[in-house]
Amino acid sequence: MEIGATLGDRYELRALLGEGGSAKVYRALDTRLDREVAVKVLHPHLPEGDRARFLREVRTLARLTHPGVVPVLDLGETGEEGAPRAFFTMPLLTGGPVTTLGPLEDAPGPLASFLTAAAFASRALGYVHAQGIVHRDLTPGNVLLDDARMPRIMDFGLVALSEHSRHLTRSGVTLGTPAYMAPEQARGVGVGPRSDLYALGAVLYRVACGSPPFVGDSDQSVLFQHVYEPPPDPRDLNPAVPDAVARVLLALLAKRPEDRPESGEAAAHLWALARRDVWVGHARGQYRGGRARTGEHPDGPAQPEGLAEAWSVPLPGEVTWPAAVVGEGDLLAVGTRGGQLVLMHASGRPYATHAARDEVTAPATFLGGDILYGAWDGTLRRVRLAGGQEGWQHQARAEFTGAPTLWGGRVLAASRDGHLHALDAGTGELAWAYRAGGPVAASPVVWAGAALLCDENGWLHALDARSGSPLWKVEVGTVHATPALMPTGPGEATLIVPTWPGEVHALALTAASGRAGLHSPDPILWTYDLEDEIWAAPASSAGLAITAGWGGTVRALRLADGEDVWTHTLEGRVTASPVVSAGLVFLASEAGELAALDVRTGAVRWLHREREGVQATPLAAAGTLYVAFMNGTLRAYREGGLPRLDLHMPS
Repeated sequence: MEIGATLGDRYELRALLGEGGSAKVYRALDTRLDREVAVKVLHPHLPEGDRARFLREVRTLARLTHPGVVPVLDLGETGEEGAPRAFFTMPLLTGGPVTTLGPLEDAPGPLASFLTAAAFASRALGYVHAQGIVHRDLTPGNVLLDDARMPRIMDFGLVALSEHSRHLTRSGVTLGTPAYMAPEQARGVGVGPRSDLYALGAVLYRVACGSPPFVGDSDQSVLFQHVYEPPPDPRDLNPAVPDAVARVLLALLAKRPEDRPESGEAAAHLWALARRDVWVGHARGQYRGGRARTGEHPDGPAQPEGLAEAWSVPLPGEVTWPAAVVGEGDLLAVGTRGGQLVLMHASGRPYATHAARDEVTAPATFLGGDILYGAWDGTLRRVRLAGGQEGWQHQARAEFTGAPTLWGGRVLAASRDGHLHALDAGTGELAWAYRAGGPVAASPVVWAGAALLCDENGWLHALDARSGSPLWKVEVGTVHATPALMPTGPGEATLIVPTWPGEVHALALTAASGRAGLHSPDPILWTYDLEDEIWAAPASSAGLAITAGWGGTVRALRLADGEDVWTHTLEGRVTASPVVSAGLVFLASEAGELAALDVRTGAVRWLHREREGVQATPLAAAGTLYVAFMNGTLRAYREGGLPRLDLHMPS
């Protein structure tokens, strides 16, 4: 087929998109409807039996109507090269393969995209299996993304070629692609719907981890591993994979078909449960909403106009910077200057209070059924939520002011004397310690296997998160607040660094060989001068960086180039970090002003004033805004104007 040729007096070939053992795929113009399509043309050397099977399968696929399946638009033949050649047309998908959704990063946006795509593809498989069709060769190349970044599966049933055609494609190998082949298919003992679910699990494993579950020097080596060896835990390859996601991936990759989900719908249900676990626990359980530190919470109030105080509880001590309200399930946690970590039910009912020997103003971190919190005496503790038993404690030489960060079975915690400690999450044993060039107040940020740490002497340090070995460092200026990191594409991210003198830097990062590196020798994309001190961490959402100066001016800067999109000024000073949720930015000031703004326009959606000021970062969760005030009052603002409820902590 020559580029420029026309098939069936209708489809003008414009570019070759790909080629396999049985067919070529072209980008083409449908001259009748004036739209671009993809055209798949069967090779002329295939025997008549394969040609007939091809036409039969295409007619079967043309009857499939599901948004997760690439539809057949037209079927025809061309008499080029002396013999009829079958072809069919499909919509042209421009989003690329499903692997562009990964490797997975622990931030609400990437997690939501992955979980939505995984459930959507599972349902599509369930639908096709219900029609009596098995794919047999599911790979990232035939799970493509549409313009809405939703997965569309193509080529169902088109791989069932004869032995002759099979040898043309992959001589001596069982039909299928080894990297994504179910054990029973590798053994040649039968293929069924659960074989496709295994292949989908392998494809999604590749998305989440950046690598398929098994790799080897030969097809036979890979097939052997599929049959006999357990898949590596995805969290070992990519520690950013949440536990709930890892569990579903490993369930799909069970060796025996009967141990896998029984259908695509059952797999979609598992992904829905994983979404619930990720959202309810992991996404809120760490300060700033996850290890990627976007400051975005996934389930805060969506209609702020109806926010009203639901309850108010006095705490045993003041709550001041850099404290934050964090939550997991129906529990909330916030520390006080009185040396106590307070746990509350989301209903406002007290749950527990854990003591420390000094101020607890560093944000706490939930870890399964435990909680981690540091104090100004340099002690970091892991305590059971049920019963309050202390699992372990780690003693540093200076106070903890940043939030403990979870990564790869370890806890990364920075102390005021400039050390970053990596502790075994289970035992508290020190794995390594790194000393920065100056005091550290900000929490570490983890991305692409690197721990990113800013010190107050002006340096941004990048360390290998496994070993603590230094990778690189860049001078950015004195930093008190935790940077925000937004993944911008496969292996790419933008780090927003707020400096205390007021300059905000955007640094371009890239992941090479599993490590975070600088995108270029001059990694700073842009710099914006707020002309004000910065104590609040920025937030990032909708292609914007939300920054707040101490004087009260909040700006939305375009992530791509730093252009000012909107500005809003609060009455008081701002030390609490902005929180983004449901398309809104939630703000709080030291003058007691609370506000919810539209994240894209800055339009005020809710404004409320209290007598007490706020320095701690609020939490937006389960349709509620939780705010800890400087005088030691914790309040919940909930949609619907629920009646006020005053509760009191036990003495």
